[in-house]
Amino acid sequence: MGLHPVAPTAEADSTALSPHCNPVRVFLIGDATDPHVSTVLARLPKQGTVLIDVATLPSVLSRFSPGEGTFIDLAGEQACLSSEVAARGWIRRLAPAGWDAGTVLGGQAAARLAARMTVLAALLRDARISWMCRVDALFAAENKLVQYRAAQTLGLRFPDTFVCADPAYLAAELGEPFVIKPLGPGNFTTGDGHDHVVHTQAVSARDLAGADLLRAPFLAQKLLTARTHLRIVTVDGDAWTAELDADELPLDWRQAARAHRSFVPSARWMSVERDAVRLAQHLQTGFTCQDWIVEDAGPAFVDLNPGGQWLFLPDSMTERIADSLASWLRGA
Repeated sequence: MGLHPVAPTAEADSTALSPHCNPVRVFLIGDATDPHVSTVLARLPKQGTVLIDVATLPSVLSRFSPGEGTFIDLAGEQACLSSEVAARGWIRRLAPAGWDAGTVLGGQAAARLAARMTVLAALLRDARISWMCRVDALFAAENKLVQYRAAQTLGLRFPDTFVCADPAYLAAELGEPFVIKPLGPGNFTTGDGHDHVVHTQAVSARDLAGADLLRAPFLAQKLLTARTHLRIVTVDGDAWTAELDADELPLDWRQAARAHRSFVPSARWMSVERDAVRLAQHLQTGFTCQDWIVEDAGPAFVDLNPGGQWLFLPDSMTERIADSLASWLRGA
């Protein structure tokens, strides 16, 4: 029977750095081909920076135990986690898109992938790493119902929202038309390999007649008429806002190609920025991309993504956001 010492001595402390091992200073959880990851990586030193996700774990991880972690950094050298040197991390994506495509649930391949995820999950909960957003907070913040509960606690405006099996009840409570949007993933791939995006849309109770609204639960919300769309990015208490004129745009602005190139920086929504920072702090998400709308009654919170996109925004904003992320990761 193997026994583990209750209190290892200083000589046996496996967190001490080996003379041939650089300290890990930065962890990025993501895919090198992701433009958001590469934009931040370009601002970080290669030595001591580890880029890893579920797909690359076998080639980046050297050793891992309850008291030790040795990885290959971007300089191609060994880098070790240490209690003596602070490490910081940012979770962009746990796995690249399609990494488990075709994997049969319960099969051998699924077991292999689950084992990798277990190792990554242990790394993400290592007390020697300070995360921009801890993995448990990230999973919670991705849930729209959790977001709206937080907004309610903070006294922020957001659309009346239900998950409900009865279209007639939704129509009575929300008016018609009302909005439905995915509660889970907003995109999927069909068996023929085609990618589909599920956009937010306005519907009536008649449109949903016979639909099983709980088999794949959707959010139903009161329709708010946007005059302006806001994309607010927060990084550790700082915020940047871009606005988009909603005139002649569909309900879901992502359906209009020109909208992705039409956001402009704006300094006239300071109070909304403060609320966005409050919401991020309440959810313990150091980084967020948030969507707000401005209607006749004022601004209203719509959505938050703790791993969202910002590179479609104006260059003057994207540079500052990337600089801020990199600066935090370096501990500057």
